[in-house]
Amino acid sequence: MEESEDRRHSLRLDMESDKIEVSWQGEDQQLQSTDATCVDLARHGVLFEHQNSFKLGELIEISFNPDNDKRHTVKGQVCRCKNVGEFFHTAVQLVPSY
Repeated sequence: MEESEDRRHSLRLDMESDKIEVSWQGEDQQLQSTDATCVDLARHGVLFEHQNSFKLGELIEISFNPDNDKRHTVKGQVCRCKNVGEFFHTAVQLVPSY
């Protein structure tokens, strides 16, 4: 079987096992926050692993380096959430921050 060519044109960074913080507004309208594991980062999206699933279309914030002064936060929308064994892999399409 021939390998398919990766059609992505942007650089992807392998960030497997890097801790990130994920925040979202819960059903009770309160801000929820939890740690997750970043799998990879690309120009337009992030893939992370977490024990819980996220809803398609859900708006979330992702903070890199959450425990130090190099903290950087991006916003995105969940575009895929797939069960992978004991965890879920969640893909997020980044949206511009204003």
